[in-house]
Amino acid sequence: MTYLSVCVFVFLSFNVLHQTTGQVAEGVPCETPDEIYGICINIYNCTELLNLLETKSDNPRVRTFLRSSTCGFIQSTPMVCCPQSKIPNTPVLITTTQGPQITIPKTNIITTLPRIPQCGFGNTSTTRVVNGVKAKPGEFPWIVALGYKNSKNPNLPKWLCGGSLITDRHILTAGHCVYNRADLYIARLGDLDLYSDDDGTKPETIPLAAAKVHEGYSPINFTNDIAILTLSRIPKKSTAFPICLPIDEPLRSSNFVNANPTVAGWGSLYFNGPSSPTLQQVTLPVVKNDVCKNAYGTRSVIDDRVLCAGYVTGGKDACQGDSGGPLMHRQIVNDAISFHQVGIVSYGRRCAEAGYPGVYTRVTAFLDWIQRNIS
Repeated sequence: MTYLSVCVFVFLSFNVLHQTTGQVAEGVPCETPDEIYGICINIYNCTELLNLLETKSDNPRVRTFLRSSTCGFIQSTPMVCCPQSKIPNTPVLITTTQGPQITIPKTNIITTLPRIPQCGFGNTSTTRVVNGVKAKPGEFPWIVALGYKNSKNPNLPKWLCGGSLITDRHILTAGHCVYNRADLYIARLGDLDLYSDDDGTKPETIPLAAAKVHEGYSPINFTNDIAILTLSRIPKKSTAFPICLPIDEPLRSSNFVNANPTVAGWGSLYFNGPSSPTLQQVTLPVVKNDVCKNAYGTRSVIDDRVLCAGYVTGGKDACQGDSGGPLMHRQIVNDAISFHQVGIVSYGRRCAEAGYPGVYTRVTAFLDWIQRNIS
């Protein structure tokens, strides 16, 4: 038996009680004993804790820290809450006791954007917006409400657009939410009900430090409808968690036709209606761009920079106030739901009108632009 095996055995012996809590999905977000944001991963993949285990396991404080870092087990292997900054950017092996191993491959794409498991996981295992349903606390921890100055009540922002956290400090949103909007000044993260303190959340309201609208954005036909906002500080890890972007194959090359992504936001529940105080969500089918071209005609630019989603019969859609929010592609990774943002709510005809799918900025068409503007 190697020294490392002895250490792991000792580590396991300290965690008998934890093992009775059952097995967990590797890659879910967690908080370390010293309140740093982390990811629950195999201890062999966490260099920092593995080094502690090998070199200082005879220290009572270290043993206590290691014991408190345990977030579950997969078979007999301990999972630990590893600080995100200590997780190497290498292929992540996600294991399960009931199915095959899933390897998220390396790519030759150089990016500072996070990859699973550093993004894409909410705090619930379930899956607005017109004819939608209420979201659950922590279900979409990357969703952001954008606040604009209110001349009638300076202490009460107007929540007019949405966005999504894509790094620990950057928000992705629609260009039309930012273009010529000097009144945009704050972001609300981690909230569910914008007007209630009793919704089970602990949101943060953070001033914005910078805004960048795509150089080719057109307010006439909404082409290149994308922008990036920078927060003045990093939110608490318990408040917000970034969504993944489709930077790797096969998602990077997918057109997502026939997929059923989810859109979420605080927009109107019907055309020209009041905004929803609570975060709403709805699942919509992605349709071929030709469907959009036939519906909107020459009035709109429907090309490979956008994707379209919605029901032919209408009834469900994003609406006013949802602009800038994410269209999210869902995947199951080891019994845990992960999300990649494939679209940004851009525009449509009224709300949920039959024959007119919603138009979304296609995220994969702007990955290089996003990378340049978060660096």
